[in-house]
Amino acid sequence: MLNDQKTDKSLNTLVEEIKLELLSYINKRIRLFKLDAFEKLSLSASAVGYGLIVLSIIAVLMFFLLIGLAFFIGELLSSLAAGFGIMALFSLFVLLIVFLLRRKIKESILNSTINFFRGMEDDDEK
Repeated sequence: MLNDQKTDKSLNTLVEEIKLELLSYINKRIRLFKLDAFEKLSLSASAVGYGLIVLSIIAVLMFFLLIGLAFFIGELLSSLAAGFGIMALFSLFVLLIVFLLRRKIKESILNSTINFFRGMEDDDEK
Protein backbone atom coordinates (compact mmCIF):
# COMPACT_ATOMS: atom_id res chain seq x y z
CA MET A 1 0.00 0.00 0.00
CA LEU A 2 2.79 2.37 0.91
CA ASN A 3 4.59 1.42 -2.29
CA ASP A 4 1.48 2.24 -4.36
CA GLN A 5 1.23 5.68 -2.77
CA LYS A 6 4.90 6.28 -3.41
CA THR A 7 4.51 5.23 -7.06
CA ASP A 8 1.37 7.34 -7.36
CA LYS A 9 3.19 10.37 -5.94
CA SER A 10 6.19 9.73 -8.15
CA LEU A 11 3.91 9.40 -11.18
CA ASN A 12 2.08 12.63 -10.29
CA THR A 13 5.38 14.42 -9.87
CA LEU A 14 6.57 13.10 -13.22
CA VAL A 15 3.34 14.23 -14.93
CA GLU A 16 3.70 17.70 -13.37
CA GLU A 17 7.32 17.93 -14.52
CA ILE A 18 6.35 16.90 -18.06
CA LYS A 19 3.53 19.43 -17.99
CA LEU A 20 5.92 22.20 -16.92
CA GLU A 21 8.45 21.21 -19.59
CA LEU A 22 5.75 21.15 -22.24
CA LEU A 23 4.50 24.61 -21.23
CA SER A 24 8.06 25.88 -21.27
CA TYR A 25 8.58 24.42 -24.74
CA ILE A 26 5.35 25.95 -26.05
CA ASN A 27 6.26 29.36 -24.62
CA LYS A 28 9.70 29.18 -26.22
CA ARG A 29 8.17 28.22 -29.59
CA ILE A 30 5.76 31.16 -29.35
CA ARG A 31 8.61 33.50 -28.54
CA LEU A 32 10.64 32.12 -31.46
CA PHE A 33 7.66 32.63 -33.78
CA LYS A 34 7.30 36.24 -32.56
CA LEU A 35 11.00 36.90 -33.09
CA ASP A 36 10.89 35.41 -36.60
CA ALA A 37 7.83 37.50 -37.45
CA PHE A 38 9.50 40.62 -36.07
CA GLU A 39 12.64 39.92 -38.10
CA LYS A 40 10.65 39.46 -41.31
CA LEU A 41 8.59 42.55 -40.59
CA SER A 42 11.75 44.56 -39.94
CA LEU A 43 13.35 43.37 -43.16
CA SER A 44 10.18 44.16 -45.08
CA ALA A 45 9.92 47.62 -43.54
CA SER A 46 13.55 48.38 -44.34
CA ALA A 47 13.05 47.22 -47.95
CA VAL A 48 9.92 49.39 -48.27
CA GLY A 49 11.72 52.35 -46.70
CA TYR A 50 14.67 51.96 -49.04
CA GLY A 51 12.31 51.64 -52.00
CA LEU A 52 10.49 54.82 -51.00
CA ILE A 53 13.75 56.73 -50.71
CA VAL A 54 14.89 55.56 -54.14
CA LEU A 55 11.45 56.28 -55.60
CA SER A 56 11.49 59.78 -54.12
CA ILE A 57 14.91 60.50 -55.62
CA ILE A 58 13.79 59.19 -59.01
CA ALA A 59 10.61 61.32 -58.81
CA VAL A 60 12.63 64.47 -58.10
CA LEU A 61 15.04 63.65 -60.94
CA MET A 62 12.14 63.03 -63.32
CA PHE A 63 10.52 66.30 -62.25
CA PHE A 64 13.63 68.31 -63.06
CA LEU A 65 14.21 66.36 -66.27
CA LEU A 66 10.66 67.07 -67.45
CA ILE A 67 10.93 70.75 -66.51
CA GLY A 68 14.27 71.00 -68.33
CA LEU A 69 12.88 69.27 -71.41
CA ALA A 70 9.84 71.56 -71.34
CA PHE A 71 12.10 74.63 -71.36
CA PHE A 72 14.28 73.11 -74.09
CA ILE A 73 11.34 72.23 -76.33
CA GLY A 74 9.81 75.64 -75.57
CA GLU A 75 12.96 77.35 -76.79
CA LEU A 76 13.05 75.21 -79.93
CA LEU A 77 9.43 76.11 -80.67
CA SER A 78 9.83 79.71 -79.44
CA SER A 79 6.95 79.15 -77.03
CA LEU A 80 7.37 78.03 -73.42
CA ALA A 81 3.67 77.17 -73.29
CA ALA A 82 4.08 74.78 -76.21
CA GLY A 83 7.09 73.14 -74.53
CA PHE A 84 5.22 72.64 -71.27
CA GLY A 85 2.13 71.49 -73.19
CA ILE A 86 4.12 68.85 -75.05
CA MET A 87 5.70 67.62 -71.83
CA ALA A 88 2.27 67.55 -70.15
CA LEU A 89 0.93 65.44 -73.03
CA PHE A 90 3.94 63.15 -72.76
CA SER A 91 3.31 62.76 -69.01
CA LEU A 92 -0.36 62.00 -69.62
CA PHE A 93 0.64 59.42 -72.24
CA VAL A 94 2.97 57.71 -69.76
CA LEU A 95 0.21 57.82 -67.13
CA LEU A 96 -2.21 56.22 -69.60
CA ILE A 97 0.27 53.42 -70.34
CA VAL A 98 0.76 52.78 -66.61
CA PHE A 99 -3.01 52.77 -66.12
CA LEU A 100 -3.52 50.27 -68.95
CA LEU A 101 -0.77 48.02 -67.59
CA ARG A 102 -1.89 48.29 -63.96
CA ARG A 103 -2.81 44.61 -63.62
CA LYS A 104 0.55 43.44 -64.93
CA ILE A 105 2.32 45.97 -62.70
CA LYS A 106 0.35 44.83 -59.63
CA GLU A 107 1.06 41.19 -60.48
CA SER A 108 4.76 41.93 -60.88
CA ILE A 109 4.90 43.72 -57.53
CA LEU A 110 2.99 40.87 -55.88
CA ASN A 111 5.34 38.26 -57.35
CA SER A 112 8.38 40.28 -56.25
CA THR A 113 6.98 40.49 -52.72
CA ILE A 114 6.26 36.76 -52.62
CA ASN A 115 9.77 35.98 -53.89
CA PHE A 116 11.23 38.34 -51.28
CA PHE A 117 9.44 36.47 -48.47
CA ARG A 118 10.32 33.08 -49.95
CA GLY A 119 13.96 34.18 -50.05
CA MET A 120 13.79 35.08 -46.37
CA GLU A 121 12.16 31.71 -45.65
CA ASP A 122 14.88 29.88 -47.59
CA ASP A 123 17.53 31.78 -45.61
CA ASP A 124 15.85 30.65 -42.38
CA GLU A 125 16.00 27.01 -43.43
CA LYS A 126 19.76 27.13 -44.14
